Amino acid sequence: MKNILLIVASVALLAITACNSNKTLSSTESNEIMKNKEAINAFYGKALSVNNQTRPTQILSPLFGEGYKSSSSTSSKGPDQLMGQVEFFWKIIPDLKWEPQEILNDGDSYIVRSIATGTPNGDFMGLPTDGTKSFQIMTIDVHKMKDGKFLSTHHVEDWTTAMQQLKPANSGAVSDKEADETMNVAMGFMGAMTGGDMEKMKSFMHEEMVWHNEGDSSLPWIGLWEGKKLILEKFLPLFGENFQTLKWESEDAISGGDTAAFFGQMQGLLTNSNQKTDEFAWALRVKVKDGKVILWNWFEDSYEVSKAYHNK
Repeated sequence: MKNILLIVASVALLAITACNSNKTLSSTESNEIMKNKEAINAFYGKALSVNNQTRPTQILSPLFGEGYKSSSSTSSKGPDQLMGQVEFFWKIIPDLKWEPQEILNDGDSYIVRSIATGTPNGDFMGLPTDGTKSFQIMTIDVHKMKDGKFLSTHHVEDWTTAMQQLKPANSGAVSDKEADETMNVAMGFMGAMTGGDMEKMKSFMHEEMVWHNEGDSSLPWIGLWEGKKLILEKFLPLFGENFQTLKWESEDAISGGDTAAFFGQMQGLLTNSNQKTDEFAWALRVKVKDGKVILWNWFEDSYEVSKAYHNK
């Protein structure tokens, strides 16, 4: 399917090139194109590509138009969700580069064909990596733009190829069956938690389970919670007293070997301040051992949660 999408996008590139070759631009149109291409260069060179001078949110915030959405074949993200995902990529892929190879334009549409490269260090889309293997993939984005701002983006990235390039040499020893069992355990625990079935939750928890919440350490539930007993007796009651989940959606799920990864969106109410968060992106890494969850590593927009908690 990805190859078909890439072929279709390539045909579109040729059509637009042919269209533009016979078009004479006014000075106003030329200025508009220049502003939009400057924004595109900042998007890829200063936000998607890791560097020492900028941060993704700093660059992207002023570039998004009202109602901006970034859409793939399976989901869409608003500005906050996209910036959170890019910040996460910076953390796990310290040498990430996203380099445009072609920028083609027809009216307010800009097609950007890029090469993305990087060397992940950590669990990347459910695949354990240690910073010794890199990926290089093609990506294609179609942006709607006006006055140097992004109105919408439709994107295709060849992550399947990236996963193949990052697999360890002995990855063939990891069976599909193990990955399926890992996903079943992770989903079972998640379903019990969502449904408030405490007894079922307990049945999925390893005695040595670690619950690790990344984020602002001033929040009382953030940090490392080690052991099933501590999680049940201290962490879960503490979290429940402080945070009420208003929305929780999982959009993507990936598993490989003993590890599963989930990505989604949520919104919550901080009970101490009675403040709601805006909707934000989350990511989750789960490890399974002996048919039980042994690691629950949670990543969220800690700034958004902290802001609501401290009533800022």
